[in-house]
Amino acid sequence: MQKEQTKLHIQGKTIYIVTADGGWTLIVMPDKIILDDYHNKGGHIHPEPKNHKKEIKIKFDTQTENLNMLVNHINKNKKLILNELIEELK
Repeated sequence: MQKEQTKLHIQGKTIYIVTADGGWTLIVMPDKIILDDYHNKGGHIHPEPKNHKKEIKIKFDTQTENLNMLVNHINKNKKLILNELIEELK
């Protein structure tokens, strides 16, 4: 399996940007919020770190579009506001 991972640091958050043969993932730490497109379901967010089965469909399926939205949200708010981020992504 081919995998590539980079990190982006903004506003006290680290975003792990992962691409692999099976799809892409964005992980926001220390919040443990995951956006991905695995499982052949298109783009979705896992908003509860302890309940990975919970997922919410998001409007974009590409990593780049979702990363841009995530970075803009964090920079605009100087933090991650989960309920607002979900609404922006839907």
